[in-house]
Amino acid sequence: MIFKKYLMSEQLSKTALILWKTLYYLLQFSLRISAKKILKKRLRTQKEHPERWREKLGETNRIRPQGELIWLHAVGLGEVMALRGLISIISHNKPNINFLVTSGTVQSAELFSQNLPVNTTHQFIPFDVHKFRQSFLSRWKPNLVIWSEQEIWPGFVNDCTKLKIPQVWVNARMGDKAYNSRKWLKPFFGDLYANFKMISAQDGKTAKNISKLIKPDLRQRIRVDGSLKPAAPRLKSKQRVPSQITALIEGRKILTIVSSHFEDEQFAIHSVKKIPKEMRPILLIIPRHIERTETIRDQCTKADLKCTILSELSEVSSISDVYVSNQIGAPAVWLPLTNFALIGGTYCNVNGHNPWEPIQFGAAILHGSKTANFAEDFKELLASESSTEILETDEMAKLITQTNFDQQIKNASLLLQKKVSAVKDLSNDILLLVSSKPI
Repeated sequence: MIFKKYLMSEQLSKTALILWKTLYYLLQFSLRISAKKILKKRLRTQKEHPERWREKLGETNRIRPQGELIWLHAVGLGEVMALRGLISIISHNKPNINFLVTSGTVQSAELFSQNLPVNTTHQFIPFDVHKFRQSFLSRWKPNLVIWSEQEIWPGFVNDCTKLKIPQVWVNARMGDKAYNSRKWLKPFFGDLYANFKMISAQDGKTAKNISKLIKPDLRQRIRVDGSLKPAAPRLKSKQRVPSQITALIEGRKILTIVSSHFEDEQFAIHSVKKIPKEMRPILLIIPRHIERTETIRDQCTKADLKCTILSELSEVSSISDVYVSNQIGAPAVWLPLTNFALIGGTYCNVNGHNPWEPIQFGAAILHGSKTANFAEDFKELLASESSTEILETDEMAKLITQTNFDQQIKNASLLLQKKVSAVKDLSNDILLLVSSKPI
């Protein structure tokens, strides 16, 4: 407690800042020594790309394109895919600009490569070590850096500031829990966030929490623009609906759980069981973690529902009650055929996943009450009658067999257009910050 008060003291903030910068430098030094060993160990467990893992050491044979280049970074699959809308809008306004997108996971790289925007290159972000950063920045020479959500690398941020590269933070999200973990390191985070020319928050709570970490004279840089995810273009995938299934599902309604977890699956399975077979929709499950397929099959077997794992599909003689799509890019394959999209994570403590992706495909949005991860989004969806919250399996069974969702789908489409308009305004302001000066 005394140490926290010491760090939060304005009088001693400079000392605290020096302390944490020194600690971070020591961590970088340790990481530089062990980087190759760490990556090779991860390679053996297939957690790194077998051909591109050296990008995390700042090594690549890719060549920087001519002209201005914006570097955007996000950590994982959902975050990096959300950047596509912003890239598309900026590209429309300035067709000759180039984009470099970095992320940290193999899955994000694979799906992003299938949905690569125009004039865009993907790389894995190097470890936040001076040698690796220097190699990366000297090769790519960005004219602007865009950090997304919570993935901000202090070493890179400080290096870009020294090189006079303007930086912005978009899609920022900081709930009370995240703020409380940072507030006793206020000198460190205040110094870090001061490097951003603009901070675009997803919601008012985030804006308020960030403002408490930075100096009062910098708070005018914070704005609320909402999430980038509604502006992301429809997903594409190399996968197709298996030909063996196409004829079997023709004319049937499809209920898809998007990014499912155990509790979501239980709710949907019990709901479907309460619907007479002749009226029952096909249940399509897209698990958040694809290694859970056997668990899902067991759930279906216990409920006396026939289940087919699509990655194991060979010949189909009769239609199944449940299909599990456990392949990367599954939403792009199945959402165009989906009538009802049940948003995963809304029936458990995961607290919800992205509701905007199914809206783009014209599906009716259904969800539970646990939506804290996208609290503002679900609040707007419910207020505009663009989604339906369902808490009981009996209610679910009744709604999907007796309710016309056409008006809800129209409402959701209008709300989506409003959200895209906000991202367009943000992109226009971002373009004003692009530096034409080489680093």
